[in-house]
Amino acid sequence: MTWTGVIHAPGNSATIQVIARAFPGQKVRVLADASHLAELRRDAALTGLANVDFYPIEVSPLFRGKTHIVSARRFRQELATLRSALHDLPPDESCLLMLISATPTTIFAASLLGRWLGRQLGVQVGLHGNLNEITQWRPRNPLTRRFDLASALSLSAPIPKSAARLRFLVLEQPIKDALARVAPAAAARTDVLPLPINLAELPEQVTARMEPPIRIGFVGQGTQAKGFDLFLALARDLKARYGERVAFHLIGRAAPGTDPGPLAVLADPPSNEQLPRAEFVARLAKMHYVLLPFRGGYYDLSASGALIDAITWLKPLIATNVPLVRHLFDRFGGIGFACDDESGLRQAVEMVLADMNQQRYDAQIAALRQVRDSRRPEILAETYRTLVASGFPGLLD
Repeated sequence: MTWTGVIHAPGNSATIQVIARAFPGQKVRVLADASHLAELRRDAALTGLANVDFYPIEVSPLFRGKTHIVSARRFRQELATLRSALHDLPPDESCLLMLISATPTTIFAASLLGRWLGRQLGVQVGLHGNLNEITQWRPRNPLTRRFDLASALSLSAPIPKSAARLRFLVLEQPIKDALARVAPAAAARTDVLPLPINLAELPEQVTARMEPPIRIGFVGQGTQAKGFDLFLALARDLKARYGERVAFHLIGRAAPGTDPGPLAVLADPPSNEQLPRAEFVARLAKMHYVLLPFRGGYYDLSASGALIDAITWLKPLIATNVPLVRHLFDRFGGIGFACDDESGLRQAVEMVLADMNQQRYDAQIAALRQVRDSRRPEILAETYRTLVASGFPGLLD
């Protein structure tokens, strides 16, 4: 309901594969902007599933990417889109409506449809980085405030059998833990489905050799919120000291308005446009490590696409020890280096450059492979089937 083109297409494809594999006897209808469907259709692992069909819809052009803005006009289009999507289903047929992305008003629209249509309708809402809106600015207008995300999360579960049952879905357990601290009632109606890997992108099983230059990549858009300024500062310092032994790369694009001066330390000219996915993965495949200088706050309530890319491509991490990272290290062991602060990130890179330890690097990749195997769609399908049966009892029997 919000994304177009290539944005989040790999993750969406993998999530839809989980859903389709969890319920092979159910028809799965994928509704999205035509440009987004075109990207999804590039994934043979998705199009090869016999129970998946694709239907184009028009995504509202209003406030694109600004889910925190409450818009009555956007709400009307969202309501019409969802109503049309459900219109041709038999009235006695139950349905799970999974909003893989949604504005707050989409959540209200879906809940209203459950009351209006008089059918068994479960509503599942995926929460992403937009979940951070509940800790940020809220509209002062009481009417507008009534329809923002914090209000949507507090929607009471309807009692009538014909009304919608509403649950939320987050992509990592630490996110649910953080949500429980700020909105315990919403967390009680929240399930966890770990962000799956994209089977179409599994690389060849070739382990990089620990030989200079050691290539270290920052994955995603180069913004201060994601710690790109910290990455550049580390790169400038370490490149000056270690020269040709190390190379730093941006696997993504620089944010608009970025000062070009500090970017000179990068091994490749940075792109100001979104990279085509093929070029993105070609650059990522050459890295030895992915450096994730996460700052506390944002990633308490958001999953990381860069993290799942590193897992998919078996690139050990040099990452700030935020809960998202700590959770993986606690479960799977040494998948790289978990660092307390900027000093720790620098020390981890220095250790790598000092000894070029191939045995340690191979062990980190082996641990990452365990993480990756746990996030294959066919494995997570069982998790998803269980949480739907628990959260929406009887709906898909």
